Order: sequence, then structure tokens, then C-alpha cells
Amino acid sequence: MVRFALLAAALAFWVAAPRSALAHPHVWVTMSTEVVYDAQGQFTGLKQAWTFDEAFSAFALQGLDKTNNGTYGDDVLKPLAEVNVTSLKEYDYFVTAKSATAKLAFKDPTDYYLTYDNDVLTLHFTLPLVKPLPAKGTLSIDIYDPTYFVSFGFREKDPVTLVDAPAGCIKAVVSPERSQTMQLSESFFSSLTASSNFGAQYADKITVKCP
Repeated sequence: MVRFALLAAALAFWVAAPRSALAHPHVWVTMSTEVVYDAQGQFTGLKQAWTFDEAFSAFALQGLDKTNNGTYGDDVLKPLAEVNVTSLKEYDYFVTAKSATAKLAFKDPTDYYLTYDNDVLTLHFTLPLVKPLPAKGTLSIDIYDPTYFVSFGFREKDPVTLVDAPAGCIKAVVSPERSQTMQLSESFFSSLTASSNFGAQYADKITVKCP
């Protein structure tokens, strides 16, 4: 039985943590993002890979059976990936994207799966755009948890890749300073919701400009 959705597992982990560990954020994700274009040069979506910290990975898999070679089979990882992706819908998959004139809408994720390697889980998924966007102009993408329960940060090597982008497109990646918000109470954080903007100050930002 799959017992943990992503946020549910994070919450349970926080409740079980020792008092000295109670400082936001509670879960750390190292990520990479592919910005994907089609043959017509339109932005069509994002491919995400989120690697969770070792402590959260261990807790999410607690009590689930390993295979003989010390990893986890599809019977564990496939349903867990589905539950994780479903649980993120309320939070718009922690992604906000805008063109120069409008906020962009995404469909539900496709091609999602979990991998387990070096004692950590990585969630892979594609986030398709509802309507492809012509590449010309500026595209901005922010990735963050509005409640700052989960801290996102790009990996050091090749954090963002443009896939099949038109010639001349350039990207820029900006990551914020990370901090522990010890001065704020847990009651403050428990009042935050998916519509809160507190976590926006910790957003990792991708900007793509195409001629």
C-alpha cells in the first residue's frame, strides 16, 4: 500500500522530527529543468527532475520492501510517483510561468516516474503547457513552494537546458539566498496555503529570451 504522498510524507516527517530540527524548510529538493520546444519553435512545457534529500527519501520509503539487489521495484515506485504527482496539483506543481503579457497554464503532468539511486528518490515528470507559446519574446519561470515547507535549489551542473529551442534563444538562471527562518513561529507557517506568496522570495528563476 502506498502510504505517503509527497506533502503528506513531509508533514509526517516534520511532526516526528526532534525539536532542534523544527526550522523551515523541512524538505530539500535538488532539481534540473528542461525547457522544451516543438518543431514550430513554440514553448510546449517543462521536464522536471527533483531529487529529494536523503532523510526525506528514507522516511517516504519506510516500511516498503526492497528488491534483492537493494533497490525498489516498479510495484513500489510507480504508485508512489502517481500519488506524489497527484498531491502536487493543489500547488500547481510549484511552477509559475509567464510570458510578457500573461500567466501560462499547464496541464496535468505526463511521463512521471520515480527513480532510486544512492539512497535518494528522484521524481521525474513532464509538465505540458495547455497552449503552446511562440518562442519570440521573454518567458519567465519561477519554481518554489509558497509555504516554504519544501526548499528547491538547482543542481550545480547543467541546471537548466533548452531543448529544441529556436536559434538565438538565451537563458538565465537566478537562485536566491537560502535561509533557515528560525525567527518565525511554526504557527505562522501552518497558516500558509497554496495561495500564499511567502515562498516567492525563495523562488528559483529561469528567464528565456528569444529573438
